[in-house]
Amino acid sequence: MSDPRIAHRRLVEHALANVRQVPLAMLLELLAPVQRLRDLAREFGLSPKGGFRLDKAPARVLAPMLADLADGDRLERVVALLFPAKAEPPPVSGAPESAAEGDESPPVTEASPPAPARSERAPVDPLRELREAELVRMREELERARESGVRGLERESVLRRQLQANDDELRQLRGHVQRVRPVAEPVRTEPDRDLTTRLHELEQEITAREAADVALRRQLAADKSRLRDLEEEVAELEGLLPKGRRRRRVEEPPPPPSDRRFLVPTFTPSFYRSLDGKDRTAIERAFAAAWLLCTEGHAYPGLEVKMMGGQDTWSLRASLGLRVYFRNREDGGVEFLEVADREEQHTTLRRLKDR
Repeated sequence: MSDPRIAHRRLVEHALANVRQVPLAMLLELLAPVQRLRDLAREFGLSPKGGFRLDKAPARVLAPMLADLADGDRLERVVALLFPAKAEPPPVSGAPESAAEGDESPPVTEASPPAPARSERAPVDPLRELREAELVRMREELERARESGVRGLERESVLRRQLQANDDELRQLRGHVQRVRPVAEPVRTEPDRDLTTRLHELEQEITAREAADVALRRQLAADKSRLRDLEEEVAELEGLLPKGRRRRRVEEPPPPPSDRRFLVPTFTPSFYRSLDGKDRTAIERAFAAAWLLCTEGHAYPGLEVKMMGGQDTWSLRASLGLRVYFRNREDGGVEFLEVADREEQHTTLRRLKDR
């Protein structure tokens, strides 16, 4: 501990909080020189915990190790750190040569200057003491941060070497695989190219819509945050106005009732016959699309509802290649006629027209 005043204060606080008892580890940490602790730890062959090197280990790491020693001789040397040996006073120069060895009279020394009075001493600045204590603490934290940075750099260099070795090994394995089994370029036909192009376009469209959705969500969050700030500012300004000058709030009219209603579905026998031979996924998507039409209406964007030309028949999109055909009833319901693939649209429309 570099500042003895802080060490004494911590000892007093610990003694008061623990029934006047102070452990040996805390005494070593606060009173013993840290270099003497490192020398004894090196001599006893102790290794500090927490990843510290012995020449950089702080007193708070070395003190518990030395206090836990079970050897009496070693523990005696550790305890001796708390009682440093006093230096012998130097011989008084200018003593008379004729003084006898048996003379018991005290040697004549120069008179020390009188101690300054209590009123002449500089006043203790508590703010300065706190700043010094904070400076000591920040220096210790800086030292620990430097040690952590050095360990981090060492760990980073080890990981970089491992990564480079893994990359070299992977490159060698890929070259070996290419030499043993060369990869042939698949021959793509024209329909495959069209499907690949269409798939690429759909993926780009999905990516663009997701980016637009994220941007709109961020804008909505920013607008809400700005609205809250403005409302708080308005409330604060209204609170500053006198009561006689405040405006009465005009009650807003209630929102108009929604005209959306549930469409009652009717499934014809031909609808159930068209489900024969289709997998479970297609059936689930067909019924899910019909439910969305009944609950959300014709304007739901994901359904792509459109009227077939020349007849009172409508279609909606259940999946990328599946369509559901229906008609609107006079009572406001929906009559589902058939489920068919997108490629069979013309055949299905001719069949529905003959009914």
